[in-house]
Amino acid sequence: MRCSDGARVSPTLAGGHVGRNRHHSQLSPPRASPNGNTFAGEDASFSIAILGDLHLPPGDVIPTDFVTARDQLRRDMDSASRAAQRVVQLGDLGAYDKGFPGSAACFRLAKRYIDSFDVPARLILGNHDLEDASLDSDEENLEAWRQAFRQSHYWSSKLGNVTFVGLSTVRFRSNEHSVHEVHIDDEQIAFFEQVLRDVGQGPVVVFTHAPILGSGLKAVQAVHVKNRCAWVNHSSNADHFIDLVRRHPNVKLWFSGHFHLSQSYPDSISVVGGTAFVLTGVIGGSMSRDGDRHSRLLCGDEDGFTVLTMDHETGESRVDLKGSWDARDAPQILTPPEELICDVSSGFLCSEVDCSVGSIDGDGGEISWFNSGLRSMLHLQDNMLIEYDAMNMAPIGAVFLDVPDCCLVRLVDSQGEEIDTVTTDGSAAVAVELVDRTSGDITERVARNEQGGFYRIFQPNKIRLRGFSHPGNVP
Repeated sequence: MRCSDGARVSPTLAGGHVGRNRHHSQLSPPRASPNGNTFAGEDASFSIAILGDLHLPPGDVIPTDFVTARDQLRRDMDSASRAAQRVVQLGDLGAYDKGFPGSAACFRLAKRYIDSFDVPARLILGNHDLEDASLDSDEENLEAWRQAFRQSHYWSSKLGNVTFVGLSTVRFRSNEHSVHEVHIDDEQIAFFEQVLRDVGQGPVVVFTHAPILGSGLKAVQAVHVKNRCAWVNHSSNADHFIDLVRRHPNVKLWFSGHFHLSQSYPDSISVVGGTAFVLTGVIGGSMSRDGDRHSRLLCGDEDGFTVLTMDHETGESRVDLKGSWDARDAPQILTPPEELICDVSSGFLCSEVDCSVGSIDGDGGEISWFNSGLRSMLHLQDNMLIEYDAMNMAPIGAVFLDVPDCCLVRLVDSQGEEIDTVTTDGSAAVAVELVDRTSGDITERVARNEQGGFYRIFQPNKIRLRGFSHPGNVP
């Protein structure tokens, strides 16, 4: 396969079609030990396999579908005829089995799998990589990860003229709210800002476990948005990262995982200014929210790059994005329209967010968008009332999880009077109410919170609430 063309690649290896095979297989030994190899290199051409959330099941063997996925990716890296081959893994290494994610056994298994690609690799941490029940602090867990993979949890490396940056979450037990919020601390932010200053106009590619606020990628409203763990630093200055991107258009690509979604939705890739934000799926079928099993391939040379989807069911790859490294050029999304999936029954996955205040939903004739502040809007979708950051066009939390058909949504001022949410900015609202259509009774009321919005905290940090540092008994 040549990364410069859009042709599909048929599986050529035994077992190229994976299906839902969950049998286990021993990993074949690597062709040579990757220990000692470095990620950086002088080569201007490269092919990188980008792996999303692994969630490997506990045990001593790797499931066959992971072995086959490795072979598919390694085959396409070999056939791309690129000088440098690499692997980047986006965090969340172990399955949800109690006591396994974030543990030493989990790290050993994941390292065996990553090493079997037999090319230099870099990893970052996801939210599930710091929940070892045998350790008392995030700092201990982070150090265990660093020792297991013999690398820093944040890093930058260059291939040719392209700088690659990896940033990790450093909190689980110590998160303010949801333990699953991906938190990048001030030390890493300062590091990232210094890298951006050092590279000047040179192209930059970034890897984080969760996407950033303002990226335009589809989020899972009923899980990550509701629990306020959808975006990097969701509860603390989340828009700092998109501000950096706006000031540094040479950040050309930003890869993330976290959502366990197909790479075939219209918002699996989003271009904001000159930066493409790229969602990465999962290899394991039991971890996929929609059944698709996808990874990414990034192929580049001195002129530009191509981003592909590897479909682990068929063993075929598909060109999704092309662009030049020039900061003035916006990448072009090339996913064939016939490949896009948009089943109306998928709810949040295919809702069209036009963000037009006062817009009418087609069934009930009700207003679905409400101005609720200088930079806040509320949207009634899939019977949930979701709050959006209007500046970044991104959902930031949930107000009501179930708005019955028998109720209307209204915003009221301090006198209890309904306010105009179409021709005003909604700043006068002090509460949002659900009102029974027939009786006029208020069935539920949420006051504006201390942060100036209406979203509620549905997933508090139970570890902190119980006064424990140990996560073992937290459901």
